[in-house]
Amino acid sequence: MKLRACVPATSANLSCGFDVLGLALDLTYEVEVETTEERSFFLHHRGEGEGEVPQDERNLFFVAVRKTWERLGFEGVGLRVCATNDIPIARGLGSSAACIVAGVTVANALCGGKLKFEEMLELAVTLEGHPDNVIPAFVGGFTIALREGGRVFYQRFSFPPLFSLFVLIPDYTLSTEVMRGVLPASYPREDVVFSLSHLAFLLGSLFTQDREGFFRALEDRIHEPYRGKYVIGFPEVKEYVKRKGLGNVAISGSGPTLLLVLSRPLEEEEKREIAGIFAARGVAVRIQEVHPEEKGAKVEIL
Repeated sequence: MKLRACVPATSANLSCGFDVLGLALDLTYEVEVETTEERSFFLHHRGEGEGEVPQDERNLFFVAVRKTWERLGFEGVGLRVCATNDIPIARGLGSSAACIVAGVTVANALCGGKLKFEEMLELAVTLEGHPDNVIPAFVGGFTIALREGGRVFYQRFSFPPLFSLFVLIPDYTLSTEVMRGVLPASYPREDVVFSLSHLAFLLGSLFTQDREGFFRALEDRIHEPYRGKYVIGFPEVKEYVKRKGLGNVAISGSGPTLLLVLSRPLEEEEKREIAGIFAARGVAVRIQEVHPEEKGAKVEIL
């Protein structure tokens, strides 16, 4: 049996939506899977992370496959996998979520689709730990996550065509676990109210297609002030974008990638100036235009 699965990248948080908001982007993790009679796993990985990620059963894709089969009580089969990855690893663009979602959907398909979508979603969130990445990877678009009583709920919307989106991908990595560790255990009330009000205003701006309102709301006091100390170029690029009247900037996930939400595409001179901000700190950066991805994870039999 042969299958193909494709899962989009995601940018989580969008500043004030810490652990709640997510947006699917048009970078993908794709696997072609063939079952074998041997009870073993083999993966050939191309693209981002090539030569770095494990290609045996330690790979997150295979971990997700095994956990899904355990959930179903399925003994399993051998798998030969060819993975093509456009999503930078450990950069805050949901590479782990994409890998896990691909594993869960493929494993379920190989068992005849016994798990309902909600069950697959909850399993993937348990494995990955972050619904704000997993949900848009599954369903595409712009999503709002809610975890309650061990269950996962969400709302999904199309992201309006009001913005030009760019990601600034630096040549270093940050661990999600480490970046969660820099966050405080408690917050002053005024910081909580600040972020709640900006989150509400951001959502209202999206629903009314108020671009300037969205830019104004793209601020945070829950995670970005603390993570921003470790994300090279964040305060400088944010100041540059706002000074030029281009829009605003968010840390994508836990970083170090920055998501630029702009009123128009960057000009070549602006790209050079932004690259110069990073170069002054000894960091190379890739500046890439991206687009919202309306389609989530999909799997097909070949």
